[in-house]
Amino acid sequence: MQFEFTTVVYDRDAFLTATLPSLPKGSAVYKIFDTRGQLIVLDKTSNLFQRLERYFGEHSERVKDLDLREITSRIEFRRTWSPFETTYVLYVQRREHFPKTYRRMRTFRLFKLMKLNRKQRFPRVYASKQIKAGVDYFGPFVTRGQFARLKTSLERTFKLRPCLYNIRGNDPHPDCLYFQMHTCSRPCNDDIGREAYLSDVEAAIGFIQGHDEELAANLMGRISELAAEEKFEEAELLRRQLEKIQRARKESKDKFPSVWGFDYLVLLPSESTTRTKIAFVRSGSIVRFDEFEAAALVEAVPNETARVFSEPYRTVNREWQYDEFCLVANYLVHPLKSVELLKVGAGIDIEEYFRKRAASRKREEPTPVGQEANDSRGI
Repeated sequence: MQFEFTTVVYDRDAFLTATLPSLPKGSAVYKIFDTRGQLIVLDKTSNLFQRLERYFGEHSERVKDLDLREITSRIEFRRTWSPFETTYVLYVQRREHFPKTYRRMRTFRLFKLMKLNRKQRFPRVYASKQIKAGVDYFGPFVTRGQFARLKTSLERTFKLRPCLYNIRGNDPHPDCLYFQMHTCSRPCNDDIGREAYLSDVEAAIGFIQGHDEELAANLMGRISELAAEEKFEEAELLRRQLEKIQRARKESKDKFPSVWGFDYLVLLPSESTTRTKIAFVRSGSIVRFDEFEAAALVEAVPNETARVFSEPYRTVNREWQYDEFCLVANYLVHPLKSVELLKVGAGIDIEEYFRKRAASRKREEPTPVGQEANDSRGI
């Protein structure tokens, strides 16, 4: 992702009087280069004017701050209009300039993910802070307790194995506490086959994402079929399974999306109220960052969204994907009025959403001065 920066040539004699007053007094990401052209400062600020005044203005011995007056050759900055844009631009720039250390410089929180690898013969639940292709990840988990509660609910409800053994089947572990207590389905003892175990994993994945109605409908359908065939014992086992799922939902109310289905439009303010910036988030990755005229949102954005999310998924850097997923998730966990997130997926009519949004914005527009008085006279 490339971002344009405004370049200012530094002249110590004229900077404070001629250049500094023209710089914005708002949020920005800025870069400072020394006389050899080397980047020496890359940071963000809520007020660019004040930050550069502090660097290049008169210094007092009482104030311990950077004195860059003698070594600076140029300054580059990009004005930003929301915390999301500031954080993302800074992240991309640090990733570009410091490819080996940029992750230690992040300014947003990283979240834990729940990992289920169906490539394993008998998958188990892991905690993860990385993403790999072909593996299921769910999140974001804000606390360890939140993760632990859901993990325990999955293992008890769907009898997923909690053990650390490399289970291949026909290799019982009678010394295992879970084996002795029958708290898992004991695939090591061949008490369950791989196909049936993976069916339980699929049900657990549905539970994580909150597809309770679908799970209940499938179980009720199977219970009815077994009852019609007079297989009452098997039907009773499924009924108990349904009760377990309902109890587990009462204990663990949180629902978490899959990283691979983490598709959003992030709507952000721009320099003018007539324009809106949008970040397109696909599978956690910010694949496009663009600006649209507010009047054209209803027509342009649905078409552009369809194009972005229908084209073949390009291979991405998995570290970047995880970082960007966490960056966007921060604004789901701690919403801001300036950052509006719109889920993309089945059942979401984007065109209708923007029509309602435009109508709502129009109603909120202030009445022009003098217009209210004219209206009251019926003019």
